[in-house]
Amino acid sequence: MQGIDNLTRIRGRVRARGPDPRRTGWDVVEVAVEDAAPVAGRADLLSGRVGGDLAVSFRRELLAGADPGARLTFRARSVPEGAVAEPYPADGDLRVEPA
Repeated sequence: MQGIDNLTRIRGRVRARGPDPRRTGWDVVEVAVEDAAPVAGRADLLSGRVGGDLAVSFRRELLAGADPGARLTFRARSVPEGAVAEPYPADGDLRVEPA
């Protein structure tokens, strides 16, 4: 069975961060979701998480300065294991604002 092609723009604060046990070189970031919006042409499966926490897997090298309290703006997709941020975001599609 193939998943739905989906992508959501998310903004939130880092609550916690640690190694992703399923992916070498990736971290799982617990994000307090403050805002979410659909991405044109893609299904939006994550906007319903606004106001709650969401565990998102990121390539570790993308997370410089993403310590607890930092604000992240990124695009992610819903997968059976949870949520995954774009591994190779275009310019402007990932922002890390240190706490």
